[in-house]
Amino acid sequence: MGLSNIWQQQTDDESTRVVMAGGGTGGHLFPGIAVAEELEARDPTIEVHFVGTERGIESRIIPETSFPFHAMDVPPLKGDGWRRWLEGGVQLPRSGFQALSLLRRLGPGLVVSLGGYAAGPLTLAASVSGSPTALMEQNAHPGMTNRALGNFVDRAFVAFDESCQSFDDTPCEVVGNPVRRSIRKAADNHEYVPSDDGVIRVLVTGGSGGAQSLNRELPEALCALGDGAASLKVRHQYGEGRGDGLEEAYESFAGEVTCVEFIDGMAEAYAWCDLVICRAGATTIAEVLTFGLPAIFVPSPNVTDDHQTRNAREVTEAGAGLMLEDDQVGSPRSTRLISGLVQNPSSLTNIAAKTRQMRRNNPAEAIAESLLGDLIERVA
Repeated sequence: MGLSNIWQQQTDDESTRVVMAGGGTGGHLFPGIAVAEELEARDPTIEVHFVGTERGIESRIIPETSFPFHAMDVPPLKGDGWRRWLEGGVQLPRSGFQALSLLRRLGPGLVVSLGGYAAGPLTLAASVSGSPTALMEQNAHPGMTNRALGNFVDRAFVAFDESCQSFDDTPCEVVGNPVRRSIRKAADNHEYVPSDDGVIRVLVTGGSGGAQSLNRELPEALCALGDGAASLKVRHQYGEGRGDGLEEAYESFAGEVTCVEFIDGMAEAYAWCDLVICRAGATTIAEVLTFGLPAIFVPSPNVTDDHQTRNAREVTEAGAGLMLEDDQVGSPRSTRLISGLVQNPSSLTNIAAKTRQMRRNNPAEAIAESLLGDLIERVA
């Protein structure tokens, strides 16, 4: 039986169910949640499901929301050399059959790839089966999965103009990177004003997985500020299982520091801080822009095609933040950079103003409206 026949059996009635496929990291997952929230807010009859793996952050985050979660066994293909590719290639057919089975059970009217290797089998199976498909790309340079899926999906929603170059044969709309409603609502009520008590609040975050250089090297740079750090309050998010020795590294820090594994309430954390020191993942950048915060972006050197550096350049070349290379985090340059900012609050205010100018209106709303149009056209 052909795939089109399988698909016809499962969709006797047109479906307004939407499946968000992928994840792995917060950078892929959280934009999908933002769009899912907008879809259900605009049409309560729409039912949004998420599909990912047990290894990804989605297996922990989605069950805490109102959205159903379905786990698939999808092997990662990158890392560990040829063995990973060989093992992954052997397992992929099984993932394909799981994808077909899940499609038959859910019968979605639309499948959206969020990126990450977990998005591949389900989105590809949906496309080949004749279901409407789309992808969301958060980075300036798309990841491997979305680049491959770009040849099969019906449309692409991207955050940067540069991204469209990877989807020459696919309708591509530059909308910005969606952020969750809780973040956007808090940002709408937030105006950046440096503290009038002389305290500078610094948020350090390496994303959902933490960042080795920020955990190991940044404390040294902050401690090197000496008495100049007395006015600093630091909240350092280190990531699951990555906090060993962190508090000890801050022992000579003249200011106050709180170390936490994960921050569930990022909206509150952004509203609290005067300066962010963070990775340059697309979702982190979008949230910083939404709040209009000054930031030092430290691109990870361990990502495909160095896409975080490309992300950071898009905003820092416009004056909306500063960039620090990963291998310079613990260097005297990093100490001088931080010192220059915290001793001159006006510089923080100037960067914040340019950051706010780069904020998109509401990417999640724009994507949701387009997807709703697709669903309406399908059931009409």
